[in-house]
Amino acid sequence: MTKAGQAASRGTSKVSFARRFANWRLHHRLARRDTLGRMGRHWVSTLLTVLVMGVVLSLPAALSMGVLTLDAALAEVDRGDSITVMTHDSVSLAQASKLSEELASLALVESVSLVSKEQALTELSQWLGLSPEVLASLGNPLPHSISLRLTSTQPEALQAVTDQLANNPFVADVLLDMEWLTRLQSIALFGERLLWAFVAIALLACLLIIGNTIRLAVENRRQEVLVTKLVGANNAYVIRPFLYTGFAYGAAGGLVALLIAYSVKYWLGGPIEALANSYQAPNFALRFPIPLALGLLLTAVVLGIVGAWVSARRQLKLIEPR
Repeated sequence: MTKAGQAASRGTSKVSFARRFANWRLHHRLARRDTLGRMGRHWVSTLLTVLVMGVVLSLPAALSMGVLTLDAALAEVDRGDSITVMTHDSVSLAQASKLSEELASLALVESVSLVSKEQALTELSQWLGLSPEVLASLGNPLPHSISLRLTSTQPEALQAVTDQLANNPFVADVLLDMEWLTRLQSIALFGERLLWAFVAIALLACLLIIGNTIRLAVENRRQEVLVTKLVGANNAYVIRPFLYTGFAYGAAGGLVALLIAYSVKYWLGGPIEALANSYQAPNFALRFPIPLALGLLLTAVVLGIVGAWVSARRQLKLIEPR
């Protein structure tokens, strides 16, 4: 082939690729315009589908706020990872201080706090509304106490530390509410599993909603699909408008879910804040962070596209020109 022919061939291939890319962009633009036009002409059914998707997706979103709030509440209270050691009455303050230093070297101990019997008497008098001198005149029956903050909340680890402390000759009693710890862990586990159950149900429901909507849309355009295939269009070309439809439903449903979730958050924010103030827990509030909101919106869009692709692909296989 001559140089002129090779140049002409390269020019033809470049024009052909540019033309194909321009046609591809044109078809995407027409598919988007056609999708929005059809959804606008059938705005009642579109609105109902979007509202149903939004309500379904808002259920796990609202429950996630409850789970995050519960985690914040559990963080504000004693989760059971602390142990209180009561010394014998005969143990002096110096001996109690030495004991606290020994306990601080244990493997699972994060921090140690020593409360002398005089400090305990002062705190008790403040709680009762009496002067320390009145209680001191009656004698101080309170022992020295050492509070241990541990690095683990596992019941087995806590029980092992408790047994080790009980064998110390200076220790009179070891206080650890294992039942309270078990209840807190059960509540947290129940909330997490309930959240994942709602997430699975919501995902399945959204896929069914999108799938059924796209199936009806394909059936309503059966003749148009047949004509398009007769002139040589493949399934990838025909399915494109339905993918945009699924994308639009998913994005709109996700926005509705966010609107409902934030409405619930602001509606319940006042009572939750009053409850937090009554318990002096300023960090206890309804939580719905921005990453979670963006994840909800992205999930809704992915569900719309996937549901539309699966349903339209299945229906298009059943529509073939004879």
